[in-house]
Amino acid sequence: MKKLTMLMTVLFLSLGSFCYGEVIKDYSFEQERMMIAEDGIYIISSFDHSDGVTAYSFNGTRLWETTFHAKITSWRVAGDYIVVFSKHRSGHKTYLTCMDRYTGKVLWERP
Repeated sequence: MKKLTMLMTVLFLSLGSFCYGEVIKDYSFEQERMMIAEDGIYIISSFDHSDGVTAYSFNGTRLWETTFHAKITSWRVAGDYIVVFSKHRSGHKTYLTCMDRYTGKVLWERP
């Protein structure tokens, strides 16, 4: 009976949100946000003011983190490099950035 009551409560709250048109907004994650490679785990994070790339070891230790001033729209790992395409949040400028895969250091960036 307790499980049925809980299920009914969840269903009621879900339908209530649907009926009243409550919009739940989440970040748009259209590109791949995580890649597992033989040497670690690479994650793209997205925030209102900046994006970033973070690398973790397989035991959960953060290896490095690099913050971007622009919205990351696509990225690829190629050999020893991570290549990132990003767009300024105002929409007026795009960037191509090349990073060292093992340190997160930005090697070069072109607007």
